[in-house]
Amino acid sequence: MLVHTRCRIGKRIETRLIGWALHERYTTETVLGPRSFTGRHYWGEVRDRGDQTGVSYVEPLTGEAADTVARELGLHPFPDDATGTTVAIVDPDFGSRTAAEAMRWIADAMVWNLWPKMLPGADGKPPLRLSVVHDGTTVPVSDPAAVPHLGPFVHAFRSMDRTIEHRSLGRVLGTFGLKPLISPFGEPPEPAREAGIVGRVHHACLMRPVDLVVKYLEGPAPTDEAMGYAAVFRADSAMDRVFAASEPATHDDWLVEKLSGDEYRLAGWAMREIKREMKDAAAPRAQGVESGDGVSLARMSRLMSGLMVGAAGQGGAAVFGSPDGIRQPGERSGTAPAGSMAKGPSDTTVNRSGRRGARVRHLDDPFPDIFEGRPVVVQRFQLPDSGPYEVKAVLGVTLGGGGREDSPPEGAAVPEVMGWTSDAGDFATTRTLQAEGGDGKVWSLLVRPAPDTVTQVTLEAGFREVSA
Repeated sequence: MLVHTRCRIGKRIETRLIGWALHERYTTETVLGPRSFTGRHYWGEVRDRGDQTGVSYVEPLTGEAADTVARELGLHPFPDDATGTTVAIVDPDFGSRTAAEAMRWIADAMVWNLWPKMLPGADGKPPLRLSVVHDGTTVPVSDPAAVPHLGPFVHAFRSMDRTIEHRSLGRVLGTFGLKPLISPFGEPPEPAREAGIVGRVHHACLMRPVDLVVKYLEGPAPTDEAMGYAAVFRADSAMDRVFAASEPATHDDWLVEKLSGDEYRLAGWAMREIKREMKDAAAPRAQGVESGDGVSLARMSRLMSGLMVGAAGQGGAAVFGSPDGIRQPGERSGTAPAGSMAKGPSDTTVNRSGRRGARVRHLDDPFPDIFEGRPVVVQRFQLPDSGPYEVKAVLGVTLGGGGREDSPPEGAAVPEVMGWTSDAGDFATTRTLQAEGGDGKVWSLLVRPAPDTVTQVTLEAGFREVSA
């Protein structure tokens, strides 16, 4: 494995290159007797420790030497002012995996371990941009927020609102956030399963202030089989040294028992508080659905397997209600469907009046979630064009038999718009969204579904007229 890095040290930029191979542990004889080695072999600039052991160590090549060797090895050079890291695996052994499976594993492993660094910062840019290339072919790297089992951790990270502290020692230990959720369907990718997330999500993601995942700590599973939770604990910068000292050589755990004194008390208290929060999240609690007959969240979750479709989806639709958010009987819409039926991101480019230009970009398929203790379905989207937008959600119910009702049965529940949220913290409870486009914000429409139905959504967008 070759690692070619361009990093910033103070006001200067330095290039580094080192190679290593990972093998089994072994023991060999030295002048001081038997000595155990980890099995990690390094290639670079050999340095002598200068002691009586006669043991040397390896430092990376730096500067022009690093650039020259990297170029001779076929690694792409960095632009003059760019920073980053290239990891090249030479003659890889994929074992039982095919090349495509191995590349997918690498891309998924990067996302599940590095996702906090992939989120946009205050300037709208992520600190880390990831790419995977195999024999010249680019392998897609997923958006962490759009990965079903990982997205809730992203939401919890963005909404960390609890400070964990040790009051008697007067120390802030870190910040914590937890998001209840309806368990996504299917299995998470292989790297997540290897990290202990199998099926349901009931874990806390532990990280130090450098925002790299240390571990997904498993907590108790909720009694409701459809429910789960995703939590995030980020150690305070003043506690970084303490948690770093608790990590094994693999940096994939916090072993509090390695510590002593106040450090043991501080780290131990943090872990107990994290586990207590997860225990509280797993405790049974009443969840109601505001309709005639109550529906359990487990049943609701199963109903949500085909939860939202676009106006052009399969089956007929019952669309009814009032002008502010629910389409009237017989009303026609010029919009394209909101649901993208597993097509991935797509743009809707026609507004209600048929005037083109006001686009809505759907970022992923709708997914079930929990908002303020209630089951909702979420459609994430962006407004890519600059200008004052007005976005309206038209809701309906798809009927499995292919028929179409003009109005709901008397007393029947109908889907409702609960509100609109953005990744910048905006929140609106209006039936229509008025927002500026072209600013890169990711918006989410929150819909409360009607029980025992499949909810149909169309987003209608137009540019608002703004008086001078």
